[in-house]
Amino acid sequence: MSTLQRRARGAAGFVAAAALVLTGCSASGPSESDGSPTVVNVWHGFTEADGKVVQAIADDFNGSQSDYEVKIEVNPWNVISDKLLPALKSGNGPDLVVQTVDAAQGYVKQKAFAPLQDFYDDPDNETDTYHPHVVEYTEFDGEQFGVPMGYAPFSIWYNKQMFADAGITEFPETWEELIALAEQLTTPEIYGLSLADKQSTFLPTILQSGGGEVVEDGEIVLDTPQNIETLEWWRDQYAKGWSPTNIGLADAVALFTGGKAAMTWIGPWVVTGADAAGIEVGEFPAPAGSEKVATPAAANYWWLTSQGADDDAVTSGAEAFLAYFNSHDAQVRWALEANYPPNRTDVSVDELAENPLIAALTPEAKDAYIALATIPGGATDVNTELDTLSVHIASGSGGDVASLVKDADQKLKDIVAPFQ
Repeated sequence: MSTLQRRARGAAGFVAAAALVLTGCSASGPSESDGSPTVVNVWHGFTEADGKVVQAIADDFNGSQSDYEVKIEVNPWNVISDKLLPALKSGNGPDLVVQTVDAAQGYVKQKAFAPLQDFYDDPDNETDTYHPHVVEYTEFDGEQFGVPMGYAPFSIWYNKQMFADAGITEFPETWEELIALAEQLTTPEIYGLSLADKQSTFLPTILQSGGGEVVEDGEIVLDTPQNIETLEWWRDQYAKGWSPTNIGLADAVALFTGGKAAMTWIGPWVVTGADAAGIEVGEFPAPAGSEKVATPAAANYWWLTSQGADDDAVTSGAEAFLAYFNSHDAQVRWALEANYPPNRTDVSVDELAENPLIAALTPEAKDAYIALATIPGGATDVNTELDTLSVHIASGSGGDVASLVKDADQKLKDIVAPFQ
């Protein structure tokens, strides 16, 4: 699943949520105490290797005990966004659903998602092994709502053959070094690095690496001297021609898997496409900006719905499954087979040795951040404005950087004002 798909469902739930008042009816669990297991209905949109591993872990959970049965329904992410609230209203929705943080906060406000603070308070669930900054994203009004599901840092993926042909044996550690390497690898037929400038995931991260932000504590803070300086530097770098401009993430990845770019900035799912194209890939961490290392995170979480929370038995079953999914052994399997770093900090690199790329990627999760996690609403329109700004920066169009940033800052403030 691409990051474009993950982000496309951003604020759809928030907008739709305002139109519906959810009821407490539930279609989950057995209709009577007949000795059958309590059913926990789960929705997600994973359709590749990751989806198969989720199903396998659910099957293992079902076979490990007789009190609960997890039933999984897979739908495209946009379908989940469209049908989630109506399904919950009618009592035919999921008890657990996978969503991003930006989508989830709207559901939390409308009480479509229920707190999971009790899950975190139970030491038997071993939530103290979760990455602290990953968990922080799901805290609303002092309570925990989401449980980590898949949290993958973007890194720089490279074509091993191209690096070998160029005699490259050391990896860049700063953006200056990476751009210099991209220039070295650029030929009339091949870009040194394909970056998706038309993808709002990246611009906030670029600003973070320079010590800035787009949004802070729900407030737009784009128009700062620090951010302007960072983007002026990037405009100068793009002018050197090592990457195409005005392209989205799918196009950037297609250039890489098509052998037309030596490097790209993406999550670990690129391995599947590269393998299919016969390209052997390697990866190294996203480099440091002027202030710190920052890279996007493709992040999904488990959320307990109002439907699931309405039935104590279902809630207990949902929490039991969450504990099982994030158990040590299940997370080793998740990492090895689904190409995601484990959600726990106590899985050792040695345990991931069968998947060297994920073993290398796992320590990078500490520097991965969710773009626009605290945006109060209107995320789709915010993304559109940031895409436009990013393309102007990369293409050298639209006027001077300071004016572009000032204009975008005001537009973003106007977009989020109704949600504050």
